[in-house]
Amino acid sequence: MSLPVRTTSAYQVAVSGYYGCGNAGDEAVLAGIRTSFARQAGDRVQLTVFSQSPAETTRMHGLPSVERMKLTSLRSTLRHSDLLISGGGSLLQDTTSMRSLLYYLWVVRLANSHRVPVMLYAQGMGPFRRSLSRALVRIVANRADYITVRDEPSLRLLQSLGVRRPPMEMTADPAFALAPASTEAVDALFRAEGLPVDEPLIGVALRPWGGAGESPLDSYAQLLTLLRRRTGHRVVLLPMQSPGDATFAETVAALTGDPSAFPVVRGPYSPDVLLGLVARMQAVVAMRLHTLIFAARAAVPPFALSYDPKVESLMRSLDLADSLEHWRGFDPAEVTDRVAAILSERSSRSAALRARAPELERLALSNADCALTLLNRHSPIHQ
Repeated sequence: MSLPVRTTSAYQVAVSGYYGCGNAGDEAVLAGIRTSFARQAGDRVQLTVFSQSPAETTRMHGLPSVERMKLTSLRSTLRHSDLLISGGGSLLQDTTSMRSLLYYLWVVRLANSHRVPVMLYAQGMGPFRRSLSRALVRIVANRADYITVRDEPSLRLLQSLGVRRPPMEMTADPAFALAPASTEAVDALFRAEGLPVDEPLIGVALRPWGGAGESPLDSYAQLLTLLRRRTGHRVVLLPMQSPGDATFAETVAALTGDPSAFPVVRGPYSPDVLLGLVARMQAVVAMRLHTLIFAARAAVPPFALSYDPKVESLMRSLDLADSLEHWRGFDPAEVTDRVAAILSERSSRSAALRARAPELERLALSNADCALTLLNRHSPIHQ
């Protein structure tokens, strides 16, 4: 455990989120937050992360980290902090569990009790299935000092809940600030995973969802087979949550009857290396939000199998509603036809994504700018 030390030259910022839990999307969020502050503030800000696995977080991100469930560590960190960042990602929702929502709200209230300013940072809000959830979020959000959200539906949801007090604005997911890893690092991944370097690749990121037995395993397996047969591309499975997604991917690959034809990337890898991997794909088919964000960031045409409103929101914000299908009851042959059409238009689609990149990067970086404004207002360190 590494606790922050007050200096006269750096703001101390605590970061609360779903970090150190094996989810590549949330690690991409943290990497984006780190990158944003490094670019916008240099060494004027020191981040300390609340993590499920502090040692792993420090290894991956080079940031001091403390145990997210250890009250004494949280209190000690907050006593030395000038700001708590809650986010980004989908922290405030009750679809995963009510306990998860209560934890993140409790961390914010803990910061309030230590009179530490709070910023809800690039959050994706909801869904909220319970009236209690909506009431608690309204109370806690109204006590925040600044709120940025990554999409318009999140902003509208907060407004509908009655969140009025803090300034609120729409920005972009912090992962849009990431740059891919070096060619050498991505080459090392290809070697480690035994991926072909001389074949065109399609990345597929699936996840288990719904109740027991609801995932359409046969449809997923058929989709893999049809994509390979129709396009002639090697289909690579890209798990984003360890170990669940990888186990799920292997189950689906086995149902094709030829699992060796559908390699599963095992990892774990840092977000910039995964971004570099996605950048080498011809197209990406994904349920996972941050696989789609990686594709958009790398100007690789994505196709979404939507399981959550956040996925649909992202695709519509990118003007890619024609590359969107619901995960439940989809037709593998139809999706294959649509992906093949995307590949035939790859050049123009990649150019359109490339043209969007500077604005999305600017919006991702603006989250850190908002935090810096808040820090300058509340802390005398640099005044």
